[in-house]
Amino acid sequence: MKQGYAKRALVALFLALIYVPTLVGLAAGDRFRSENLENRTLAKLPALSLDAVPDLPGAFEAYYADNQPFRDQLIYVRALMHKALYDRDISRKVVFGKQDWMFYSCVADGAPIDSYRGEDLYTNVELRQIASNLVRTRDDLKKIGCDFVLFIAPNKERVYSEYMPDRYGAPGQDYGVKQLVRFLRQRTDLKVVYCYDEIMQGRQDFPDLPLYFSRDTHWNDIGGYIGTRALMRALDIDLPPLTRDMIAPSDRKAPFDMTILSHLTRLYPLDPCYDVTLPEDALPTPDIPKKTLYFRHDSFGGYMTGFMAPWFAENGITEASERDDAQVDAAHPDVFVMEVLERFVRRRLWLGPLYASPENREAAAPEQIEDT
Repeated sequence: MKQGYAKRALVALFLALIYVPTLVGLAAGDRFRSENLENRTLAKLPALSLDAVPDLPGAFEAYYADNQPFRDQLIYVRALMHKALYDRDISRKVVFGKQDWMFYSCVADGAPIDSYRGEDLYTNVELRQIASNLVRTRDDLKKIGCDFVLFIAPNKERVYSEYMPDRYGAPGQDYGVKQLVRFLRQRTDLKVVYCYDEIMQGRQDFPDLPLYFSRDTHWNDIGGYIGTRALMRALDIDLPPLTRDMIAPSDRKAPFDMTILSHLTRLYPLDPCYDVTLPEDALPTPDIPKKTLYFRHDSFGGYMTGFMAPWFAENGITEASERDDAQVDAAHPDVFVMEVLERFVRRRLWLGPLYASPENREAAAPEQIEDT
């Protein structure tokens, strides 16, 4: 008799675990739902129709997976357990560093840890091919009266290596971008700016201020200004050196892409934000002739455009993320700047030139890989 009660109690507990959360969730509505930070649209309840019958089982499964009761709370608990047990996030794309710093580690998205370790060195074939692509880009832009500059933003992992977990060791002394920049400067006369030294000098000048967000992959406005100043020097434009008077706390909301990836947005506070304002006497006077700029960039370049704008013609900056030769032709810029984050350099520069003049366009390899 006691064994029978035990079995029935076990069945009742099993059914309660299945149905009670669903019933409570239906009664509570959206009160237990958090803001959707997954950078995707969650599945919606499928519409019933005869034509949709074959797809209904999969559609309902996707809907329930995205909308099951207490989904956010369960994911958060799992993320906490994963961090405590494995010191890795559940997406396997984030490394938890020291003092609550986070670093991106997705191998399929530029492999920044390989770069940190110096395991991303280029072959001679790759170096020559990239150099050829860039020289062809420069030469074809010159035909339309346009200057060309390659700008490379440093990875966060190397800039803030002291916060990397000890298991990764010290950063490699030679690594892919350093090798490539050295090759380009020795073998070509291209204008190449890799602002790692300037960023590290900025860290020394402002040791109490971050130049990158601790829980996001990007640099902040302070780092963005330092990088912009290095770029503008290559264009023979002198931005004023950064001073503390130019920096002020901001009430803007800081990005937090790695806390989203790790599903730990409740655990960590947002990074502080800062505004960098140029002094009025450092801005160019209206009577100075201003050039036009074609600025092809990834998300790091978004922190640079505002600092560049005063030195170019009004509405004279054309921004793009992908190759578009027709757009370049229409803009007819004086300067073409290609900004690329260090971990994207190989895949952005390997496939072909960044621009081809009309007579060379059919022979130029397409370059259409999107960054994430």
